[in-house]
Order: sequence, then structure tokens, then C-alpha cells
Amino acid sequence: MGTTNRLCATTALIFAVASATSAQELTISAWGGFFEETLAAEVYPGFTEETGITVKSIAQPEDSTWMTQLMAAARAKQAPADLSLVVDEVLIRGNEVGLWAELDPANMPGTENLLDGYVKLNDASNAYAVGALAFYTTFVTNTDYAADAPASWAELWEDKWDGKLGIVTTPNSGLLEVTAATFFDGVDILETRDGIEQVIGKIAELKPQVSLWYRDEGQFQQQLENGELNAGLYYHDVTMLSIWDGLPVASTFPAEGGIVSDAYWVVPRDSENIEAAEKFLDYMSRPETQALMARKMGTTPIVPRDAMDLTDEEFAAVGSDIEPIRVQTHIHLREGDWLETKYQEMIAQ
Repeated sequence: MGTTNRLCATTALIFAVASATSAQELTISAWGGFFEETLAAEVYPGFTEETGITVKSIAQPEDSTWMTQLMAAARAKQAPADLSLVVDEVLIRGNEVGLWAELDPANMPGTENLLDGYVKLNDASNAYAVGALAFYTTFVTNTDYAADAPASWAELWEDKWDGKLGIVTTPNSGLLEVTAATFFDGVDILETRDGIEQVIGKIAELKPQVSLWYRDEGQFQQQLENGELNAGLYYHDVTMLSIWDGLPVASTFPAEGGIVSDAYWVVPRDSENIEAAEKFLDYMSRPETQALMARKMGTTPIVPRDAMDLTDEEFAAVGSDIEPIRVQTHIHLREGDWLETKYQEMIAQ
């Protein structure tokens, strides 16, 4: 497709999913596939029943493409959705260029239930983002090969996986932070380029054991389940679904903690439905809604555990009491192309 046609297609998409003109309808975007479909089927109906506000649910593309579309829409003073589910990187980049609307915390009392740090406030004490959910990446194994769960991330470096490790090929997978926490006394070493290079050097020691550097998550999952891979890093919630299907896999939170990633709800600045969006964010922040998402979607709640009625088994399926390892998004954004180049050079050498 030519450049002109691609631009036309992008513009058409932006206007095709423009915000609803009625304050009694919200257009909400989320990651396509299971996430968006389950939110639409299992979570949004309760909000509509309570408030009378209907939801038009749309699937958004992968993060970098969605960021580009959000910026293009803002230049046209359009909102592709009234609310959007975004990861840390999109949240930070969008805030830096003023993409997000201001929200009044007083109109969202439910957000007081959220753990510290999940309501992002600007200098005027208005909110520009509200936490939606968290999800973990863990040490996953094929139990036909390794019956015992690994106790530490350090075991990833042990010569016992028969050369069948699967590792994500991008530097923001959490492996940098895992390596820093396991071998360098914490993530502070990543604050300098010299420190980052030391950590990348430690990751390079994995290479003789890695048979798959992957971007395609489905490829890793399939190869782990059928025994082509014996271990690696993967999403805890997806692995739990495989376990429930009776497949020979396990997800372990090592002693150093699993890798946690956060997602936030944001309201594009040109949305005309701020009041309805605030009602939605209030609803989504309640403990009962967070518990519902944990049960139906496998996401990690971002309210205190004792505020919910999740059983120990239900909580273990989506999270852990071990202090997590967090991806240092500010470092990945700051070092950008340099970090990507160094990481890919390590893989290629």
C-alpha cells in the first residue's frame, strides 16, 4: 500500500472511532483480542447497568501504533476514544506532550481504593491517569522437563535447560531489571550507561542456552507447551490459562519477585465525555470490580488484597505477595535507541 493510501487509512480509522457525541455513551479502547473482548462481555455491562451509560468497545492496535494514532487525532482535535488502556511508556510519552485530559479526583471516590501511585496527579492536583490493572511476567517452565519450580531467577543462568530457553528479544521485557536485582543488588545500576552495559554483559551469558529470542508471544507459548522449549520468561496470566487446560507448564514467582507491569486508563484531551469517563474510572477502581477482572481476565488487582473477596487460590492465580520487580520505564525512554542498539548487538554477536 502506498504512503498516501496508508495515511488515508489511518485518518479513516481515527474518525471511524471518534468519541461518541452523547454523554450517555462512552467509546473505550483496549488491547485487541482477549482483553477487549472480555472487558466488553464481563466488565462493562455492570457499569452500564449501574449508570445507564452505554459503552462502545473498540480494539486498539499495539502500543507504538496506537500512540501515533493518538497524536494524529490530537492534532485534528479528535479523540479516538473517550478512554484508552495504555502501558507506562505510552502514559509517560503522552503526558509529556499534553495528550491527556485533566480529571477531578473528587468525582472519582472509588480511586481512593487503589494502591499508592496508581492515581497520577499533575501540579494542580488533577488526575491525568488512573490505574487499571497490573500483570506479571514470571519464570515459566515445562514440567515434563523440570518438575521442580525454580527458587531464584539465578537458576535461569544455570546450565540445566538443555539449551532450550526462550527469551524476549526486546530490552523492555524486564530481563534487564531481573538481572540487576539478582546479580547487582538492585536496579540502581541501570541509572548509568556503564551499569547498563554490565547488566547486558551478564544477560549475554544466557546466549548458549537460548534457542529462541522471540517477539511472537504465541510462538513461545506453543514451543513451551510442546516441549521445544524448557523454560523462559512469559506472562503469568496466560501461563495459568495453559495450566488450567492441563498443559505441562508452570509459572513461578522466584524469591526476587516476578516482573510486574502496569496499565492505566487515560482520557484523550479532546474527549467530550469527561463526566461520564470519571464515573467509569470510579467504577473500575472499586475492589469488587478489580476482583471481577482478576477472575474473568487473570489480571492482578491494584487494590489491597484484604479489600477483596478473592480466595487464596484465586489470588495465587493472578499475583503474589512477594515484592515485585518493576520495569524501569524512565530508563528505557531516556536511553531509547542507544539501549536498543546495545541489546540487539549483544544478541547478534
